[in-house]
Amino acid sequence: MRQFEVDRMQPSEEPAVIAALGRAFYDDPLFGYFVPNLVNQTKGLLGFMSGAVKDASPFSEVWVAHADGKVAGGAVWLPPGAYPRSTQREVMTNVRAVPAFARARGRIRDSIKLLAAVDKAHKDVGGPHYYLAVLGSDPLFQRTGAGTAVLAPVLERCDQEGLPAYLETQKEENIAYYARHRFEVVRKLDSPPCPPVWTLIRNPK
Repeated sequence: MRQFEVDRMQPSEEPAVIAALGRAFYDDPLFGYFVPNLVNQTKGLLGFMSGAVKDASPFSEVWVAHADGKVAGGAVWLPPGAYPRSTQREVMTNVRAVPAFARARGRIRDSIKLLAAVDKAHKDVGGPHYYLAVLGSDPLFQRTGAGTAVLAPVLERCDQEGLPAYLETQKEENIAYYARHRFEVVRKLDSPPCPPVWTLIRNPK
């Protein structure tokens, strides 16, 4: 595995982090369903990632793995108490995500239904926890350990503080990856015709 330098995101590198996360999700089944046109999908992904990063930035829990002078990957976390979002944050997050949803066109209703199910499942977790909103590695650095490296700081803190970590994934093959980090599946959310989403939780050591 390669060696990566991992630090909290600096304001100056926010555009690079958003771009890397957008590229990381280029073959994502959920975005592929909502926005089949690849050009529009790329633009929508940038809007979605921008919303996630900007929402989490005030909490200083966006972590970045660096290699060769580039952003290799990023982990966007929300700390305990930061979810559910306040009304103001929810409005801003939705506004920032407009570029993504606008390109969904006829599938907007499906997306809203699925997101409501995802939100409900998250609220059922209860109790303080760290929420991994987005994890992604630039395709240049995938399968080189960038994801593992960028996850480490917060997962170690979860163990130290005795708090769980929670996430969702829309790729079934990611379940085995997260299992290596001690995440376990909570439930599978089916909202046809959308692809399924799995929720996972990691209890502290």
